[in-house]
Amino acid sequence: MKRKLFIISTDRGMTLLEVLIALALSALVLAGLYSSMNTVFSTDRALDDRLRGVMSYVRLSNLFQADLRTMIGLPSMQNTIFGTEITFKSTHSLYSNSSFPVMVTYFVDKVDGERYLYREESEKKKGVNLRMRLLEKVGELKFLSPSEEGWKEQFVGKDVVRMEYVYGGKKWIITGGRLL
Repeated sequence: MKRKLFIISTDRGMTLLEVLIALALSALVLAGLYSSMNTVFSTDRALDDRLRGVMSYVRLSNLFQADLRTMIGLPSMQNTIFGTEITFKSTHSLYSNSSFPVMVTYFVDKVDGERYLYREESEKKKGVNLRMRLLEKVGELKFLSPSEEGWKEQFVGKDVVRMEYVYGGKKWIITGGRLL
């Protein structure tokens, strides 16, 4: 008499083959669920990091361009151990929240092993000294001025300045200048 292999459950319970198949299918479903959730979370983190970089760029761009639009005279640039530093006189005072002439300096400084981009405004007569931390974990910082060959790190006495910096592993560029 021939025996037939039954895969359907009987009143006695599940067969060993059925249990193994159920375990394998459960493992496949859980692995697929884990993979899709991991992809969603990774994408969400990447989008958050990119958004944080863009928002920092927009805020810094607005501040730097406002400073340069109200610049008085020409800026001076000098190289430091952390990159280029730029100093100029501007009527864009954050301290007094008005059109007040102050010296503005953008530079990178290292604090507790991390590099930060700072904006410092000062005025000796009124005793103004405001130092703001703009970005953390900044890579290379350069200030460039236009020339006939393109953008150069040496200052050539122009009203237009380009800031190049590395933040979040990406290079960001802000260009601004005086209106008049």
